[in-house]
Amino acid sequence: MSSPLSPTSPASAQAPGPERLICDNTKDDPYTGRYASVRVPKGASCYLENAVVLGNLKALHQAVDVYVINTEVQRNLHIKGAQRDVKIGPENCRFDPPVGNNVKVTRSHNVAICFTFADNNIMVTRNDGRIMLRDNRAGNSIKVNDNLPYDRLPGDGQHPDIDAIRVIDNVAERRISVQRNADRPLILRGNTPEPVV
Repeated sequence: MSSPLSPTSPASAQAPGPERLICDNTKDDPYTGRYASVRVPKGASCYLENAVVLGNLKALHQAVDVYVINTEVQRNLHIKGAQRDVKIGPENCRFDPPVGNNVKVTRSHNVAICFTFADNNIMVTRNDGRIMLRDNRAGNSIKVNDNLPYDRLPGDGQHPDIDAIRVIDNVAERRISVQRNADRPLILRGNTPEPVV
């Protein structure tokens, strides 16, 4: 005789856990749920808003746009080769979305990261568009190194210092590094510790 909570009993059936999301959507219809992990395929755009990612968020193969707005990523957030815009942080920079480990953005165009807290590192490397990090916190270090010369694309705007790399009001426990950025102008203000350039 089986017990009332045996594996075959309906009372012991567990609800399915969060799904793994293959993200390809529009800005007008952002994903807002709870996901085990998120992957952005080549040529796709991904818009997450007020979501929770229990594992990693990865866009490693030439996504178009990646927006991670008011979203908690509990492991790593890694974006490589985004063709247009990468935005990580809150809508209008209102509060801190946490990332449990690292934020890494490479080989992308136009990177804005603001009001993000990463338990470990924030790394921005080999990008060629506008680059701005503002009001972020890192449990280890912030690295804005080895970025490429500015490459203007249509829609990039007309700011007089558009090619400057902006690193403003960030805090890292160990180090902030802003080095080897193709002689691009730097706007560094209010960072702790003082960036190594």
